[in-house]
Amino acid sequence: MSGQQTLISEAYNSEADWNDAPCALVVVDANFCILRANACFGGLTGASEREMIGERISRKFTTASRLYLESVLIPLLHIEGRCHEVALSVQGNAEPSPVLVNISLRNHLGPRVYDVALFPASARRSFEEQLVGLRQDSERRASWLAQLEKLSGVGAWTYEVRTGRLLWSDRVYELYGVPHGAQVTLEMALEPLSADVRQGIESITKDPELCVEPIVQEFDFRHPLGQVRRFKIAGQYSLNHQGEPVIQGVLQDVTEAHNRQVDLWNAAHIDQMTGLGNRYLFNAELGRRAGTTRTVEPFNLMVLDLDGFKAINDTFGHHAGDAVLRTIGRRISKLGSSMTFRLGGDEFAVILERHHGADTADNFARRLLSEICRPIDIGRQDVNVSASIGISAFPTDGKDSDAILRAADFAMYAAKNSGKNSYAHYRPQLGERT
Repeated sequence: MSGQQTLISEAYNSEADWNDAPCALVVVDANFCILRANACFGGLTGASEREMIGERISRKFTTASRLYLESVLIPLLHIEGRCHEVALSVQGNAEPSPVLVNISLRNHLGPRVYDVALFPASARRSFEEQLVGLRQDSERRASWLAQLEKLSGVGAWTYEVRTGRLLWSDRVYELYGVPHGAQVTLEMALEPLSADVRQGIESITKDPELCVEPIVQEFDFRHPLGQVRRFKIAGQYSLNHQGEPVIQGVLQDVTEAHNRQVDLWNAAHIDQMTGLGNRYLFNAELGRRAGTTRTVEPFNLMVLDLDGFKAINDTFGHHAGDAVLRTIGRRISKLGSSMTFRLGGDEFAVILERHHGADTADNFARRLLSEICRPIDIGRQDVNVSASIGISAFPTDGKDSDAILRAADFAMYAAKNSGKNSYAHYRPQLGERT
């Protein structure tokens, strides 16, 4: 025990706690006569508490220990008010029992009363050995955790629900760019996060018992140095070793893995020339919107083919043609349609929502033709192209993706046959004529 030990009367309030204490406990008055003793002290001395009440405590020690207690410790206790781990021997029915004695004066007004704790020396040695073993095991575990954090890049955190205290491992400090060991709060941890992630975590802390299953989220994190990183957080409600409610979890920097996933997705879905969606993404999006198992939401499909593009390729070369395609892609995107795609060659497509009235497709088509017709700088001179646009409407002109695309193609060829640089809506007669 330390010199700042809790008073025995406060530490062992109930009778069961008093008698089940791992050491001998005694309360004595100013004359060091026993007022109270627990069963452990009775076991050391071979006497019951009733037999010991009123007896001077020094009589329970061997002769040498009694002399030391009476001549040295008691006068010192009247002055200092305490002694810490003095080695003495208690006289029992059999052999003397070596003990470590702690005595402290109660710090309150009233009659002078001392609390005495006696720890059997053999048990103390065993306790110290266990403590050393636990400390070594703790150090090993801490070393393993540090190595795992270093290798995996994963940091651990704990939020104590009752106290509101937040604990971070070294790796979490590194991820946040905060000095190791600095005091952190939940507000500080949430501040760099986006509003939706912040609200989600706050809702868990306010009602943690709802967090039965692990909560896993990815979010963008703005580092103090200005970098934007991608973090992954996981947490779950539980009770710690003291039975206190906590939310525990891990934090990981997944920026590289996230960027690889984005790159792979872009490689599979984005046209590298124009930055628009490619044919694969177009087919997937058109199938999703025109699928028979989903609620019907009307939209327009526009398919456009550039007029005069082949002449630019033949005259100025493919580099000039690529520059034209990139410019047309930017111009289509700038108009703010729902989704834009390059289907291949000089063919593009637009999926247009129908939220603003029946003439939306016509207005958009006219603006699109105007944008495309503007001169395009290819480095040596300006060139001009135009477009023929075919428009179909879902579900009016087709009940599935194949039908709606075929209708838009019919309309596009009708616009091209009518003189180019124009748009046309699908009509059933176009299909019949073809």
